[in-house]
Amino acid sequence: MRVPGPPFDVREPGSAAGSGRLARMAARLRFVRVTAMFLTLLASQLLSEPAAAQAMAPQPLWPSLQQSLRLPSWMEVGLELTADPLVGAGANADPEGAWIQQLVLNATLSSGLGRDKRQWREIDHWALNLQLTTFNGDPNLALALGAAFPLQTTAHPTGVWLTEAAVERRAAGEELFIKAGVIALNPGFVEAPVLNNYIHSALNNTLNLETYGLPINPFVAPGVMAHVRLGPGSELRVGQFWLQPVNRIASLFGVNPQQPTISGSLQMVQWNLHDLPGATAIRQPLRYRSQVISRQLPAPLLQIGGYNNTGPDPNQVVYGLLTVAAPLPVGLDHRLWFGFNKGFDPANNPNPTFLSGGWLAQGLLPGRPLDVLALGVGRTSFSQLLAPGLVPEAVIELNYNIPVSSQLSIQPVVQWILQPGGSSSRAPLVAGGVQLTLSF
Repeated sequence: MRVPGPPFDVREPGSAAGSGRLARMAARLRFVRVTAMFLTLLASQLLSEPAAAQAMAPQPLWPSLQQSLRLPSWMEVGLELTADPLVGAGANADPEGAWIQQLVLNATLSSGLGRDKRQWREIDHWALNLQLTTFNGDPNLALALGAAFPLQTTAHPTGVWLTEAAVERRAAGEELFIKAGVIALNPGFVEAPVLNNYIHSALNNTLNLETYGLPINPFVAPGVMAHVRLGPGSELRVGQFWLQPVNRIASLFGVNPQQPTISGSLQMVQWNLHDLPGATAIRQPLRYRSQVISRQLPAPLLQIGGYNNTGPDPNQVVYGLLTVAAPLPVGLDHRLWFGFNKGFDPANNPNPTFLSGGWLAQGLLPGRPLDVLALGVGRTSFSQLLAPGLVPEAVIELNYNIPVSSQLSIQPVVQWILQPGGSSSRAPLVAGGVQLTLSF
């Protein structure tokens, strides 16, 4: 669910607007220089890192917020900051840069948090969750470059959002049975762990579902979802959401959601299968130079689902994602993944088809067993009823995640946008930058 922002100023110099344009160009050049210096410093640090410097698993660098506040055992609080400075340009065009960041505060209250799960009573299974998210910076880099979809997953209208207020019941094995309240589709549906390795919005998280009104984080809606185990290796997930309040909840603290209000409800069904070829093998320790190394890649997973959006503008969509282990002769561990969504209502769905795939590799570089390289490709079509003549926009992303610690990661990224904005005559866009993630 991507929301365009206001158009940028394209008037010529020679007036106040021209002076403003020159100032913006100077700011862009400074942004490019700072980003280039940062990436150069990062590359020199990466190449000079001795083989023994990385631990067998990421270690913390500072006390957690939980420890610093000395909270009771029945309360968990966490804070995570994600920053996405990127700069991009097309052929014969001035570079455009933008910094957008997301700060997420999570709080969970449950008597079961401080107890051995094998000794849980019924009340210990229940938890109260609250999540607040704030976005700061410029979310309109894609608009300035002429791309249809944001280059940063964090590109949302700025301000403070309520992104969850819910009660959930968990099993002792941490499998969620039921959750109700003000919630989003993800991570309960669509979202897969393998997609969290990417930065472009079309590749990260939700298979680029673009129908207005869907409660995809940071948008939320009143809803309920249930997960039911069908056996040791699979589960069924069902959910019901009410869509009318989505914009009112988004604007609770003054955010302009920048999308039309819709009515109706949303029903979702998804089947997850974990018992796939290679699943048993990756339960074995990962070894590097006779040491046991923490696996950074997600387990194999098959997800197949669909949703039905009832109301004045109905939508039906099916989707799927497959993550498989891939034994390759280089590196330490590999995953291949393939995803799609297909909509059946082009009169109401602006992007009825999405195809994607990618490769994750852990430990490709000698002496860097915890680093992960990610390559992803996505292709999104446009409804010919709503936007006749537009051709699919495609993205190729290459990034490299460096876990400095369990609380800090640095992820340089390069993206290529093909047929930006759905125009077959426009030259490809190239963008680069870095994602910084810190947790407290």
